[in-house]
Amino acid sequence: MNTAVFLNIHADTYARFAHIRTQLLQGNKESQASALGSVLSEMACEVVEQVFIVLLQENKQYSQTGESEKVIQQILEAIRKYMPWSISFFGNDRLIPLVEYLSKTLQIEDETIYMTYPVKQPLAEQVKASSQKLANGDHNEISNSLKLLTEVIDTGVDHLIREPKKCLKFNFVVDKTLNGVINMTTHLGYKRLEKLSTQIDQQLAATYVDYFLKFMRHSA
Repeated sequence: MNTAVFLNIHADTYARFAHIRTQLLQGNKESQASALGSVLSEMACEVVEQVFIVLLQENKQYSQTGESEKVIQQILEAIRKYMPWSISFFGNDRLIPLVEYLSKTLQIEDETIYMTYPVKQPLAEQVKASSQKLANGDHNEISNSLKLLTEVIDTGVDHLIREPKKCLKFNFVVDKTLNGVINMTTHLGYKRLEKLSTQIDQQLAATYVDYFLKFMRHSA
């Protein structure tokens, strides 16, 4: 039994990606780097906004400082700055392995497009068990539940960012820069989730875990 996370991708974003892929595979000589960098940054932002939605919910309900919204904006700004920049270095032939890797993460079901990644079954079961504890009113489970979701999110970072990045075979300087950006942005999000565990109640924690469980389902 396999479990995967299914995250929605806007239809127009997917259409742009599919068009670029077609151009690359047909050997079109016109550079696709700029267009691909733009569409991949949009995909990444759509994913981030979904997985970190709890921070925006928390910002409205618990925080008057806008701290969570600032974290989200920092992450999105970094994506929009560095994703197109990193892709811009390459000719079309070098982009094909990346596009083919990412195309395998995309699934269409009933005209809905998903970007997917696998989650190890033990971790999926732990998230479900944590959800049940929260539903039963266990306040001591709040911290653990958000740690587990951080693991699920980081698994996604592995499959959707770190691994496909290897397809491009960046030089040392660019690779080091991108690793620094990835580490900085994930650290921002994860630290905010960690802090959030000390600020929210069991009910909101349960709401978010259940929200995330809707993304997790059995895959073929």
